[in-house]
Amino acid sequence: MVEFALVLPLLLLLLCGICEFGYLFSHQILANNTCREAARYAAVHYKDDGASAVEEQVKTIIQKNSSNFNEQITIPKEEEIKVVLTIRVQLLTPFFKFLDDGGGYINLTSQCTMRIE
Repeated sequence: MVEFALVLPLLLLLLCGICEFGYLFSHQILANNTCREAARYAAVHYKDDGASAVEEQVKTIIQKNSSNFNEQITIPKEEEIKVVLTIRVQLLTPFFKFLDDGGGYINLTSQCTMRIE
């Protein structure tokens, strides 16, 4: 009983860490894939549709994947388009409060730059 009481906090911390890391990692992958998909669409369709139409479609692509994204789309001056996404994710467990930026949330950022085709 005493040994279990000594080991239980470590096991809970390990279990919560695994769950938290997996949750944050899945959101980072979502942000990376969404950013890449939006940048690819913009790079392919920029010359055909124009800047404003492409920007609206990119915002639609981003909002389709998650409504929590804050996007920043840089319209190119030369031959590249840049999409930066930031997602605010709520932490699952209270054990990792040192990671958050206040209120139990953490910001994950992804960016992608592609040449215009």
